Amino acid sequence: MKSSIKLSVIILILITSISSCKKTTKGLMPTVTGQSGEVIVLCSNSIYEGVVGDSIKSIFNDIQVGMPQDESVMDLYHLNYENFTSVYKTQRSILEIKISPSVKKTRLLIKNDMYARTQSFMYVEAASNKEMIEVIDANRTKILSYFLKGERNRKIGVIKKAPVQEIFDYLKENKQFTLSFPSGYEIGKIEPDFFWVKKETPQTSQGMFIYTYDYLEEEAFDKNSILSMRNALLKDLVPGQNKGSYMTTEMNFPISFKHFEFLNNYAVEMRGLWKVNGDFMGGPFVNLTFLDAENNRVICMDAYVYNPNKDKRELLRELEAIMYTYTPIKNLEKKKKK
Repeated sequence: MKSSIKLSVIILILITSISSCKKTTKGLMPTVTGQSGEVIVLCSNSIYEGVVGDSIKSIFNDIQVGMPQDESVMDLYHLNYENFTSVYKTQRSILEIKISPSVKKTRLLIKNDMYARTQSFMYVEAASNKEMIEVIDANRTKILSYFLKGERNRKIGVIKKAPVQEIFDYLKENKQFTLSFPSGYEIGKIEPDFFWVKKETPQTSQGMFIYTYDYLEEEAFDKNSILSMRNALLKDLVPGQNKGSYMTTEMNFPISFKHFEFLNNYAVEMRGLWKVNGDFMGGPFVNLTFLDAENNRVICMDAYVYNPNKDKRELLRELEAIMYTYTPIKNLEKKKKK
């Protein structure tokens, strides 16, 4: 009997030790490295420089919608296996491509946190170039979305650690939802249904207009209705530096418009360029308009970037990540109860 008890205790200790080791090992994983928007393609030189490489490049080198100058959706960097040392294993986004006759079944696998915390790692294998191109082309949207979502989630993780409390509290108390803005952002203007948050540096300007209005009809989500509301508010509330100047939408540039679901809410996304009437300022914007059914209102989060003659993609993506920190008060209350 005593032997059985001792054996049980030993087994319990071993299980606890193994479990603790696993948790400790995961906790000791390095953090990701590299710049936001970078993807490492891990494969042989012949694959990268051939038709398979061309197929991969066409996914990530596509032009980001709504930018005044051409910027690729993501930045690709190639590494072969000989150069894939520990220095590169912690890169934030890695796409590994393997082509070999020994591969019995074409596979596309996702392995989060492969070598580092919050790392996005995707592995694709096939027996031939033809089969590899087929699986890549069939999963173009999935491949790009996976890496873009990984970038956004990493940004959200950093942003939520230390949001600007003044902005967080104002939205919570006055708008019944919260957004987390990182250090550097400040309140630019407060009106009854219009809230302006901005971040200014000598070189750049980033900001978001947050406005709400009653949901009265389905046409509220038409492109023209959203544009009309946007331009009317910006004209009245966002003046330029010159007398009589104001921000508005650049109507001579293509404006993208799509319906989608934003955090379980019916939503539309609009991308294009803004300009200042009466001045020479301008840049990209992304407008996310969605239905708050519980409060029978429309919520708009309208982000803009100014960074003349330089890349703007990652500055705008920071603001997009902030949008995805949106949390209704009821969700905050549920978390407190737990």
